[in-house]
Amino acid sequence: MKLQFYKKGIPTEILKRVGILVVVFVVSVVFFEIVTNISEPQEVTAQSSPTLPTVTIDYLGDATTELHGYVAEMDPAYMRDAIIPLDSERNVSITVDSKDYDVDGLSYEIRSLDTQRNISNNELEFTSKDGILTASFQAENLIEKNEEYLLILTITSGDDEIYYYTRIMQPEGCNEEEILDFAQYFHNTALSEDATDLATYIEPSSSASEDLNHVTINSNLAQISYGGFDGTQVGDVNTALTDISSNYISLTFTYLLNRDNSGKSEYYTCVEEFRIRYTSDRLYLLSYDRTMEQILDDQSVSYSKNVLNIGITDPDLQYMSNETGTIVSFVQNGSLYEYNQTDRTLKQIFSFVDDPTDSRSIYDQHQILLLNIDESGTMDYVVYGYMNSGSHEGECGINLYHYDAIEDTSTEQVFITSTSSYQILNANFSELLYETADNQFYIMVNGTLLYMNLNELTTKELMTGLDDAQYAVSASRRYLAWMDQEDMSDSIHIMDLETGDSYDITAGTGQLLKPLAFLDDDLIYGTLNENDITTDGAGSTVYPMYKLTIADISSGSGRELMTYQKSGYYITDVSIESYTIYLERIQIDSEGIITAADGDTIKNSAGEQNKAVDVSTISDDAKEQVVVLTMAELEEDEKLGKVDYDVPGLVLADGSHSISVASATSSTQYFVYVGSKVSLATDDLNRAITEADENMGIVLDNTPKYVWKRGRKSYQNAITGIAVGSSDSEASGSARALSAMLVQAGENVQVHTLLESGETPISVLSKTLKDYDILDLTGLSLSQVLYYVNLGTPVYAYTGDDTAVLIVGYDASSIIYFDPMTSQNQKMSLTEASDYFESFGNVFVSYIQ
Repeated sequence: MKLQFYKKGIPTEILKRVGILVVVFVVSVVFFEIVTNISEPQEVTAQSSPTLPTVTIDYLGDATTELHGYVAEMDPAYMRDAIIPLDSERNVSITVDSKDYDVDGLSYEIRSLDTQRNISNNELEFTSKDGILTASFQAENLIEKNEEYLLILTITSGDDEIYYYTRIMQPEGCNEEEILDFAQYFHNTALSEDATDLATYIEPSSSASEDLNHVTINSNLAQISYGGFDGTQVGDVNTALTDISSNYISLTFTYLLNRDNSGKSEYYTCVEEFRIRYTSDRLYLLSYDRTMEQILDDQSVSYSKNVLNIGITDPDLQYMSNETGTIVSFVQNGSLYEYNQTDRTLKQIFSFVDDPTDSRSIYDQHQILLLNIDESGTMDYVVYGYMNSGSHEGECGINLYHYDAIEDTSTEQVFITSTSSYQILNANFSELLYETADNQFYIMVNGTLLYMNLNELTTKELMTGLDDAQYAVSASRRYLAWMDQEDMSDSIHIMDLETGDSYDITAGTGQLLKPLAFLDDDLIYGTLNENDITTDGAGSTVYPMYKLTIADISSGSGRELMTYQKSGYYITDVSIESYTIYLERIQIDSEGIITAADGDTIKNSAGEQNKAVDVSTISDDAKEQVVVLTMAELEEDEKLGKVDYDVPGLVLADGSHSISVASATSSTQYFVYVGSKVSLATDDLNRAITEADENMGIVLDNTPKYVWKRGRKSYQNAITGIAVGSSDSEASGSARALSAMLVQAGENVQVHTLLESGETPISVLSKTLKDYDILDLTGLSLSQVLYYVNLGTPVYAYTGDDTAVLIVGYDASSIIYFDPMTSQNQKMSLTEASDYFESFGNVFVSYIQ
């Protein structure tokens, strides 16, 4: 008998089978978890309503300025929304509408404009009734009349603090009350049934536009008085005095209009800017600018076949469409919309507007930038500036979103915080924002090129400290061209942000290159011969480019498409407008004197390609002129039917998606303020002054300090204390002029010795007047540089090899200049002097403290 023995325990075969089942189970569980996590729906929400309190400051009887709160401390030097004029007792009256927000404490702080000196810092007692808090205080008598100070109000709620920023001034001789009364009269009369009296103050021009979206002092009386528009004002006007001086006052009114359109309520935001001068005889309206824009909703948009009527708005609105012209996304009045003609839907993709009558909802200190769109309507966009509501309410920054047209949701991808105001952020906002197909994001912030991997939430600085003049960005934002040096370089680096590939365009022997701009995705760069580099009469280095090249860089080789050069002419800069390249040129004579030459242009014969969606304007009986978007033609016999209005969902990111980027540039920057807006941020002083002069603005630097104003006194007596130093009495005219300039400033050095050792007029002044900012004003007009004479500062004017004079005074028809060779003041007519200095290249130098 054959015996069969069994092992004790579970048989091996069974163990194997169990093991396989366990592995399958574990793998199944892991797979299930992965699938569950991937497919787990993100929390979709809607844009929340504003929650922060508003602060209102009352002054001059019935004027009020409303302030909006920040949940983090901002850079107060850039918070310049308004100036509150104090009365003779320096009283400040404050009202806080807490909006159901718990307020535990209220305090104020007064600082010098440069933030370096703290005048006072005190807690405030307040009374409260029905959510309205009132408080008042008397500003300390340490403040000087006609000098601006920063006022920072802080609301405390538990552990949270909310900050409110404005400026204060105790004006003297500025006639602010009379000027405000006139502005209110003008505003009310324009809205009244009879505005005939306003004809005295305007300057109609036949070339002015005929719409209500943008009205100026050159518009006709019908436009000034709103034409056939039958709207009424909702609530009070918010007043902001933006510039106060004895020469003029600039102020801004912000208000809301409502119009009934066949039972539908339409809302329009309006911004009205004045610049007014007071004299004993009358008031003069120096400039007037009014914008009016419709708040779009399902009640205020209309459709006719393939035409979308979006009402009163800027006809130069930002928009993108798919290639077939059936979907268009556009920005209107701070909100983003997408119209899908095929699906018959209009979607409000992003908006802070909850209740149009809530000033927090329609606060206009933000902007939206479209980055791209595909055929389905999926797109990437950026919201930047002050966040009126939502998870970043009260913050200022840059928010990147991705809208998925299939899922019908916008997803927040990253938020970049900023401590600068919206106006500064907007003026500095780089053209370089690009998101690749695989979620790599590039952005230039304050001269720092930042790379972000949106999948892994990692960031890296690719380069820092770039000035505006060192780089250029293509129209598609895909290509970046930059140089390592500030002025010129022996090579230009090219980077394709989509692929990450880069290459160089290299200069020939003895030559240097500079990236200037892009025409679409074609690079425009300049070439100079190194031996052409020279200095002007002020000692500044001039880089005259003899040739301009337009190159196709998309192929990775910098293939030349065309070149421009003309004998005897040099290019100093270019600008592009409507597919035309405008060249700034100079000529240099045999003695090295640089003079401005007539500009030239290069026109792109191809021009802008036909767009799938067309934006145009049509007449309207009530609204004068409205903007329409013409989509692709409907199919034959196809009817549009009903269009649905929809608000897609919003997916918010968590705190790990927020980053902060510090400024990496330490160079002086100039900001041009026109009314309440910053129209330009640049490191080019002459460009800033020219922009301010053309638009009746002011120039500040980043300390901040006033650098230039359009307004100046009608005359300036000859500045006293001008005398050539004894050690320079036998020197050249240039040395004597500089010596006299320094003596007037309280300095006495051997200027001729410094010049003979290789110093220039600018370097001599910079090394001697260390507590002053030396300003190279070369290229500006005589009229523009007289602003510094108006301040009591002489202006050095180059008049040829080793010769110069000082401009020390002026009146309505002439200037007074100091001749250093005779040590006498002389007079010259403004016309003659302007031509005379221009013949030497308009080389001027001055300084401010």
